[in-house]
Amino acid sequence: MEFRSAQLEDLPAIAELFHACWQLSYAELLSAEVRDAMTLASATELWRPGLVEPSGRETVVGVDTGEIVSVFRIGDDSDAPARGRLFSLYVAPNSAGKGIGMATLSAAIERVASRGAAEISLWVFSRNERAKSLYTRAGFIESGRTRTDERWRELEVEMVRPLTKRS
Repeated sequence: MEFRSAQLEDLPAIAELFHACWQLSYAELLSAEVRDAMTLASATELWRPGLVEPSGRETVVGVDTGEIVSVFRIGDDSDAPARGRLFSLYVAPNSAGKGIGMATLSAAIERVASRGAAEISLWVFSRNERAKSLYTRAGFIESGRTRTDERWRELEVEMVRPLTKRS
């Protein structure tokens, strides 16, 4: 498996992967109304700006046997200058259970560390036990901060992990 910076031509595959995750993985987490509003077209428009004008963020795809099987976006944490942030991480539902989630998370952590950040943060739906378990196994702990994004209408918790700076 390899990880590379995403290009605009990757947008259709990224949107399809994200949309599949949204519909399948979040079926028990988000309301039908919120999930139904996330069409393939809206998923495409959600990811397009980060590929056209990254603004300090990086979108990375995980490729296995020539197919995009994961995607993540990283950048700076506006709440804490010494931190990087994992804004999103998705694994194709048909690739679940193959270690791709942990490999993708490890790649994201490594890229944030290479930017010189002391910590990495992320937000995850509080009821997404599968994702929280992955993050906990990778050394993340809940910070105690919570939020509810009006678009998703679901409580999120912040998780943070210290990083080893590279010299």
